[in-house]
Amino acid sequence: MLTTYMQAQTQQQTAAAINLLPYLTLSYDLENYYPLLSHIRQDSDQRWILFIAPPGRPNFTFLQQAGIHQKRIITLPQNKINNHAELLKAALSSRNYSTVITWLSDCDKTLQNELHDLALQSNSRCLIYCSQ
Repeated sequence: MLTTYMQAQTQQQTAAAINLLPYLTLSYDLENYYPLLSHIRQDSDQRWILFIAPPGRPNFTFLQQAGIHQKRIITLPQNKINNHAELLKAALSSRNYSTVITWLSDCDKTLQNELHDLALQSNSRCLIYCSQ
């Protein structure tokens, strides 16, 4: 019973944290990829999907089964990134991506607002998985 309650509380917290702003999704649940897959499946924008510093290589078979074509996906590994926040801002500013997904150790309110504004201007979605 307590486990079920804890799971429900975690789901509520995750759901509450998911859509902070219309173009920015922030999740503290590093294992919950449902919002990402749901968005990409529903998105009709054919621009690139950019994964910045994923915790592993995206499972292309899984993504393809979800209806996401591998040809639309670009992955930048962690070892190729000097300044994560600046790269994220540049990606959103470029207007080349329908969706930008990244993993950050933290994302303060100032950065969240800046990313939302950039995503709004480029008509892109930004999904951030945050460990804190």
